[in-house]
Amino acid sequence: MGQLHMSITAKRLGFAALAGIAALGMSITSTPAAAEGGEELDQHVQAVFDNIISANVPISYERVATLMRADNAFGEGAACVVCHNSAKAYNGLDLSSCEGILKGGVTGAFVTPGKGSGGTMRRSLRDNRMPLGISPAYPSNTKNHLAVYDWIKGGIKNDDNFKKNVLPLFAAPGAFGGDTKCTDCHMSNEEPPSFHEMDLTSWEGIVVKGADSVAKAAEGLPPVMIVYDGKPEKSKLWLRMIENRMPLGIASDADRDPYNLHILMKWAEQGAKCN
Repeated sequence: MGQLHMSITAKRLGFAALAGIAALGMSITSTPAAAEGGEELDQHVQAVFDNIISANVPISYERVATLMRADNAFGEGAACVVCHNSAKAYNGLDLSSCEGILKGGVTGAFVTPGKGSGGTMRRSLRDNRMPLGISPAYPSNTKNHLAVYDWIKGGIKNDDNFKKNVLPLFAAPGAFGGDTKCTDCHMSNEEPPSFHEMDLTSWEGIVVKGADSVAKAAEGLPPVMIVYDGKPEKSKLWLRMIENRMPLGIASDADRDPYNLHILMKWAEQGAKCN
């Protein structure tokens, strides 16, 4: 592949990314912070992506282990192993070893060998908890949260319970934390104005049309379902209400597709090998 001369900064990609690039034999020179944010820098980052991800360069577990141990690897925050290690495996997930990564935690597999977007890895590192900006300390087992859980578990019925005890919650400020209401951002199946073409104002919008229905239809595909009959643990609506984005406390407007996430996904896609 040869040398790829890049002008990037540790602040933008983080130590782990730089270590990973260096492992490929690429030459890296840092630039002053004042040079950050320009079009040229973005082109360099894209060049790194093109030359590693698209070229299917083999990703070793050694590089994955480096990412797990590095602060700010996936956005501003502590290293993954601070909370997910053999001595203190939050949610049963130990990210300090390859075996622990492959074992997963109480919420299921963290990665799926052979599938880059499988397991909980991708959503844990890119999906913000809703409502947007809510404190990660806000409880996820409130009466309102459980009303949604029970409705999904009970069969996502369009009955009196849904109309009286569930649907109004999406239009109530602060129903799930914060001071906004879900329908401020999700009020129709068109984008704009509704993010992800998600309509939380009706049973049909939630259950039948789901998310991105217009965009998917243009591709000849069905909409992205956000609730599954009897399966809250597989329903995006429920998961986005209870799962905090990692690293814990990361800003909701932080880059949702950091370079290092794609490194992890490529490793999983290549079989999530431990050697």
